Amino acid sequence: MVLAVLCSSFLASSPVWEPDKPLVPWFVPRNASLGVFINPPMVSPHLRLGWEAAILSQPRNELVWLFMLGTGGGVGVPRPMVTHWQHTALVGFGYRSDHPVFHWGFHFVAGPLWYQATYLPGAFNKDESRVLFYIEGRLQAGIRLAPHFRLAAYFGYASPFVFSVQFPGNTFVGGIDTGLVLDWR
Repeated sequence: MVLAVLCSSFLASSPVWEPDKPLVPWFVPRNASLGVFINPPMVSPHLRLGWEAAILSQPRNELVWLFMLGTGGGVGVPRPMVTHWQHTALVGFGYRSDHPVFHWGFHFVAGPLWYQATYLPGAFNKDESRVLFYIEGRLQAGIRLAPHFRLAAYFGYASPFVFSVQFPGNTFVGGIDTGLVLDWR
């Protein structure tokens, strides 16, 4: 809701809308995604904000760089774990293709992920708070609601590069990833 109000205020303050220019200034995110990591028996709803800029742009195709910030929390964590949180900052490249109604694209991003896992008092495992190198890829497809607005569903996979047996919380980082993206480039 706050994001919608913020975007609306930038749009209202703009004197003239120009189709070739972005709707919002560079410091405002270009997209938001709400998704869920599926990593049985746990799922982890998460929110991501993303900034994009074109590296190479053609009328229907764009090669873009991306910067994403996100956070998520585990639901249905396995006992003796009590909580599981994931926070990340990612950078990478992607491709976007826009047609009159249809939109699709993909991206690959990587960066640090900080996860925290807490356990029941007296459990064999100790609480974890670690930073891992992490990579994710997504494929998205959807519709253009307006020239600068897209709504898409996405499917992907995310994983840390190294799993450690001595830290069981890292086995629940990432996983199959699915959700929705709202893009207002």
